[in-house]
Amino acid sequence: MSARDRDPPMLARARVLGTPVTVCTFVQAQDELARLVARGGAAYVSCANAYSTTMATDQPAFAAVLAEADMVTADGMAVVWALRALGHPDAERVHNDDLFLACCARFPDWRHYLVGGRDGQTDQVAAAMRARFPGIRIAGGSATPVRPVPAQQQEQILARIRQARPDIVWVGMGTPAQDHWMHAVAAQVGLPMVGVGSLFDLLAGRTRAAPEWVKRSGLQWAFRLMQEPRRLAGRYLVYNSRFVWGLARQWWRRDRKDAHG
Repeated sequence: MSARDRDPPMLARARVLGTPVTVCTFVQAQDELARLVARGGAAYVSCANAYSTTMATDQPAFAAVLAEADMVTADGMAVVWALRALGHPDAERVHNDDLFLACCARFPDWRHYLVGGRDGQTDQVAAAMRARFPGIRIAGGSATPVRPVPAQQQEQILARIRQARPDIVWVGMGTPAQDHWMHAVAAQVGLPMVGVGSLFDLLAGRTRAAPEWVKRSGLQWAFRLMQEPRRLAGRYLVYNSRFVWGLARQWWRRDRKDAHG
């Protein structure tokens, strides 16, 4: 699906290490997602953090996927701070886990479909959401224990989505698997999709949510690292360090350009 086939973005964007991140408040992100749902048609929302923006500098195919997203939310505080430093003081964090929960509460008429997680996990997530939001409309779910998703399973998932007729699809495969999957199937799904990373693990009780003060302080990565050190240690050590260095170079080049008119 080409970016030319969709409406132009309604919200401003700013490049962080080359990734065009949507500049908005948390409420504006909800409003924009509601606009996409009301409009209907193919759309997908990716998230930007230190890991994904740095990875995009190494992988042109992934960078292209992010560039074609209808929204790229500022999922990590490091990206929010970068946006503010680049001249967008009103930018807020839009963590897609929180976006999911906020939209479930604010838009009770939406029909939700869940894609991702281990076998049986979407059923656990659906149960957790029904307990938290009585009356919520969960149209169905499909696990994706193997990634990339095998072709036969992918056809089954797409058929189930068409049969369920949801308003929105939440995709919890982790970065970058969920982004590549959404980009590849967007035209076939024909509905807004949002990448929500490890949200299903959180709602199924496999991991714990960080306290709000941890999120605001930019230390959620450390909280997650304590829970999954073997899986995340390499990611944070390498990519967080490279993000800081890359942002410093971007800032330096911007200053030099401004100085020379």
